[in-house]
Amino acid sequence: MRSEPAGKLEAPARAAPGVVRAYAQLVGVALAVFLADQISKRAAELSLSGGQIIRLVGGAVLLDYTRNTGAAFGVFKSAGGAFVLIAAGVSLAILGSYRLLARSQAGVRVASGLILGGAVGNMLDRLRLGYVVDFIDLRWWPVFNLADSAIVLGVGLFVAISLRDSLAQR
Repeated sequence: MRSEPAGKLEAPARAAPGVVRAYAQLVGVALAVFLADQISKRAAELSLSGGQIIRLVGGAVLLDYTRNTGAAFGVFKSAGGAFVLIAAGVSLAILGSYRLLARSQAGVRVASGLILGGAVGNMLDRLRLGYVVDFIDLRWWPVFNLADSAIVLGVGLFVAISLRDSLAQR
């Protein structure tokens, strides 16, 4: 048995270019969602936290600064800490499954990126502020933010892809 010379390390195995591109797609979507979410929340803080309300679409949509200590759309107000753990778990699961996601459809990677970006955006708020900044008020739905929207769109995209694939297999 031959031993390697002291100090010589083997290079780590490189990921295939397709895996890297697929992972970049997922991370790119997540980063775009995260940045849009954080920038929009900061803008809401600066322009709406004094009690100002901006009416859009003839008053059908309001921009109204709200501090949310609960989950998405303001439910479970006293469980904020648990949502940090849930968001961290979901984020790690998505990031940890990149090889599986690399072999999946682009739509699945986009859906995963939407969920990842939204989860990290809201998790950062909870860790940094102790609450999530919400500001989009449809007046018939709880006040929400871009991260909440991205998470819902990501889950909806997953469901649509699953239904389409299920119907195609029949």
